[in-house]
Amino acid sequence: MANLTSSSPVSLWRRKRDLIYFVFFVIHIPIVFLVDTVHFLPSFLTFQFSYDVRDYYFTTYQDKFFEDGTPGWFIFFNLMELYYHGPLSIWAVWALWKDHPMVPVHLLIFGLQTFITTIVCLIEMMGWEDRTASQKQNLLSLWIDDVGYDSQITA
Repeated sequence: MANLTSSSPVSLWRRKRDLIYFVFFVIHIPIVFLVDTVHFLPSFLTFQFSYDVRDYYFTTYQDKFFEDGTPGWFIFFNLMELYYHGPLSIWAVWALWKDHPMVPVHLLIFGLQTFITTIVCLIEMMGWEDRTASQKQNLLSLWIDDVGYDSQITA
């Protein structure tokens, strides 16, 4: 992370952990805006591709959070993704590239927020009585990576 002892930044290619974070955020940006929060965006900012990916996700993973009757707290989590994750991810790509000294602080906040919201969703999901253990396991396989990644950011 940020090089505080020298005036010239260390290359991203030499900062292996930062390079992993950089790749994560580069991948995370299109997911936030093209898939996860597309239902909040005005129609002129959306693409059919986004709806196709969401339909595939719903069909494959049977995620109740995206069905009718979504809990209010989950909608709030989606709004955090749109208004916090999206802008922070864009900043993080730039900041990691530049070896910005505030990267550790922002990654800590991001990691904690994402870890907590993901755990809340996992706890709720495990209580779904209308999904089979296999359906829950498929969905868990997607989300458990987030928990592991977020715990690494905060370490």
